[in-house]
Amino acid sequence: MALACEHGVCLIPFGGGTSVTEALLCPDDEPRPIVSVDMRRMNTIKWVDVDSMLACVEAGAVGVHLDEDLASRGLCLGHEPDSREFSTMGGWVATRASGMKKNTYGNIEDVVVNVKVVTPGAGTLEQAAVGAPRRSTGPDLVQMIIGSEGMLGIVTEVVVRLQPLPETTMCVQGWLG
Repeated sequence: MALACEHGVCLIPFGGGTSVTEALLCPDDEPRPIVSVDMRRMNTIKWVDVDSMLACVEAGAVGVHLDEDLASRGLCLGHEPDSREFSTMGGWVATRASGMKKNTYGNIEDVVVNVKVVTPGAGTLEQAAVGAPRRSTGPDLVQMIIGSEGMLGIVTEVVVRLQPLPETTMCVQGWLG
């Protein structure tokens, strides 16, 4: 990010490539060089805290792989956008994504506790004290970043709330009819 700023390069993060907003189309009139930042290798769960039901997930983690990993631990995120087979945690945050189970688990803004974002001017930003009680001072960095479409920086890590894996799930195979 520092080198891009120093040399006037525009960075565009790329995760799963499921954009419906054409955010990856480069403007014809952009005078700066444009570089796509591939987030796919930032795809791990850095830690899981079962006591607090929180996990830290890198921004390139694909939804379906995240679900599989958490399910093996008896946990789930609950956020399931239609594009979860390809879409990523960072993309969900950047686009303020909604999921099929929003009535039970909420949208991405209800699941995210903290974000780490690399910015052009301020370097790396994240709110301190994950899991601390509600703050009543200053702006809420998390809510500023969620839905910002990458305009404020590149999301690198997200701390999310977890849920116990449901006892029963339904799997429908093929068409019913």
